[in-house]
Amino acid sequence: MAAKITDLTTPAQLSTLLSKNSVVVLDFHATWCGPCKTIAPVFSALASKHASPGKVAFAKVDVDAAQAIAQQYTVTAMPTFLVFTNGRETARIRGADAGGLTSAVTAAAKSAKPAVGQGVKLGGAPSTPKPVFVRNGTLAATAPLGNRIGGLVDTIIRFVVLYVVSLFSIDGIKAAEESRFSVRGGGGSGGGGGGGGGPGGRKLGSMDTVKRTNASCSGGSCG
Repeated sequence: MAAKITDLTTPAQLSTLLSKNSVVVLDFHATWCGPCKTIAPVFSALASKHASPGKVAFAKVDVDAAQAIAQQYTVTAMPTFLVFTNGRETARIRGADAGGLTSAVTAAAKSAKPAVGQGVKLGGAPSTPKPVFVRNGTLAATAPLGNRIGGLVDTIIRFVVLYVVSLFSIDGIKAAEESRFSVRGGGGSGGGGGGGGGPGGRKLGSMDTVKRTNASCSGGSCG
């Protein structure tokens, strides 16, 4: 058998094949089926021509050895060929119809695209990374609820204190700016060894973020 044709015996194998290829062509056959043997070279030639890893895959299903797969797709005559595109059955050829099989496979192969490992198109605009937050050692799309509530409460307290300070001071603006509750990180004006205005602090309510960018045969079939 051609190396480009896979033998399937279980539904799990078929599921894997479908997930890894855009187009999958199945040949349901039986060892005792004459028409199956007649069209086998045609199927093999199509596999040699169109098989492409990650895009187009060809597989044989012996209905006696893999009855579960045959029953799953209600195959009652051999040979029967099924063509899947993106996991969905798009063509079914019943019997040793070389012309019908060739046409169906050729059409599907032309539209096949890689199912996995698709890269970024050269010259394409990169996607804009979105900021995410660290929550309990893991990344999250939003800041933890506790941080958001805590930041809000802290902001309200600062607003009230600064309002009171400015209300009872002769120079309200200066008093507010020099208050230790100011977001500018004040702490008294410089002079006499006093600590001069501290460096600008981080705005309340914000947090550090990081960015970062799935039997009998007749009419060309046996059944």
